[in-house]
Amino acid sequence: MARMSKKRRLELLDEARADEELRIMELLKEEDLFQKSLTPLIENYLDAFVIYKTMYDKWLDLGFPPTKTHTNKAGAVNEMKHPLSQQVETWNEKKNKLLDLLGMTNKGKSVQKTTNNQAVNASVDELAAHRNKWRKVK
Repeated sequence: MARMSKKRRLELLDEARADEELRIMELLKEEDLFQKSLTPLIENYLDAFVIYKTMYDKWLDLGFPPTKTHTNKAGAVNEMKHPLSQQVETWNEKKNKLLDLLGMTNKGKSVQKTTNNQAVNASVDELAAHRNKWRKVK
């Protein structure tokens, strides 16, 4: 990737932040989750997003190397997890925690995926029959 000026890189980050803010606000409003009191949390998320994007872009520029070699004081060469991959992972986790606090994850939501309602009704009927069998008093 061609090197770009620091000013241009900052402009791109500002654009990405604005786009992400718009996306988050639209999603929150669609789900009726937006409240003015969420503004500081949204700002924290956007800051984490910018840091994540910065680290991700740097790691992308390097070609996503998984490891990096390091020479210690004794002269031994060791491979270690690439520092940028660690940063990307850390900031991605922070973003996800903030999204969870905003109520934008499926955590805690029970979603049943079925191909037809008959399968659900059959399992409910089977469960009801089992309950009735053991509830009968002799």
